[in-house]
Amino acid sequence: LEPPGRGEATQFTSALIASLDEPIGGETLGNLVKPGCRVAIAVDGSMNPHYAAQAVSALVKQLIELIVPSDRITVILGNCERENGGGRLHESLLKEPSLSQVKVLNHLRATAGTEEVGVTHGGTTIDVNRDYVEATLRIAVGETRVDPLYGFSGAHNAVVPGASSQRTLAESRRRYFKGNVAPGIIELNPLKEDAVEAARLAGIDFAVNIPVDPTGVYMGVYSGAFEETWGKAITALGGAYEVKADTLADITVVSAGGEQYDFNLYKASWALENAARATKRNGSVIMLAECRDGLGAEAFTRLSKVTEPSEFERRYTTGAEALQMVKRVTGSLRVILVSALPSYLIEPLGLESARTANQAYELAASGRRARSTFVIRHGCTVKVIV
Repeated sequence: LEPPGRGEATQFTSALIASLDEPIGGETLGNLVKPGCRVAIAVDGSMNPHYAAQAVSALVKQLIELIVPSDRITVILGNCERENGGGRLHESLLKEPSLSQVKVLNHLRATAGTEEVGVTHGGTTIDVNRDYVEATLRIAVGETRVDPLYGFSGAHNAVVPGASSQRTLAESRRRYFKGNVAPGIIELNPLKEDAVEAARLAGIDFAVNIPVDPTGVYMGVYSGAFEETWGKAITALGGAYEVKADTLADITVVSAGGEQYDFNLYKASWALENAARATKRNGSVIMLAECRDGLGAEAFTRLSKVTEPSEFERRYTTGAEALQMVKRVTGSLRVILVSALPSYLIEPLGLESARTANQAYELAASGRRARSTFVIRHGCTVKVIV
């Protein structure tokens, strides 16, 4: 099953420069820069390193041309669900010659200094990286793609949850249980509403939203006010993220989508939602996800024996939202995981383990007369429509 996809790999730099020069719904950088200003650029740590490096370099170049000293510019990499924060992106930005004179920080929730900026109507306390809060010009950079929690990701997610505290992340993710949370859904989505309100509290003066298709190729660049550019970016995606299944499969093979999405089980597990939509009841799902960083969420060990949906919310710990989804899927489907994780870690979650994709397929097909099979290559960045 493949999405239509419309991304073009060329001309990114020219599209980026044009968007910076003609912002949507807000002021140009030239009008935003004031004498003595201190600039913070929050970057979504899960971004394609190539796009991130070009976007940040272009922003820094313009800021320096506007007489902002390089030592008053800080780049903050938002944590993307992994222990080393920005991971590969951090390494890429440190190697970028144009950024050698600016400070590049890796926001690690466990150690980063944060400051409270307010509380959302949903009750989430918003703590944001102190360097970002203390800046007088705040910029956010991120990709817009379909997202299992927020409906669609956006540049504002570089700030919240990207540059926020563990407390903020946990309190916000707990709203998953309030309903209407799904890929491609933003209307009345409590997680999306909480994140947008949090971004308003933190303050974003200028945003760069880069819509990408399920393969990660850009489909435009929109700069300016964060909500207006996010809306434009979502519109640019169109139906590029939709995968249509005319019937249901006996066996579905799903990949999380590569290193950007399968570094731990928490991140990769959201591919199961799409696989489940495409699979017959009592069918089998084979999930391919390396998970070299481990489980990725405390709930996968602390709440592994919980089965009641209400208990996941009552006993919430980080990752309970993903675990509840996994339990829901394994309640009606056989799920076989091909990963680097040992079987003793995943079996309590209701998952079976296989060493190779071939072995997993043999297990799934064993004893079946019907073996209709779907393959979904980008399980975390599409939405299956049945």
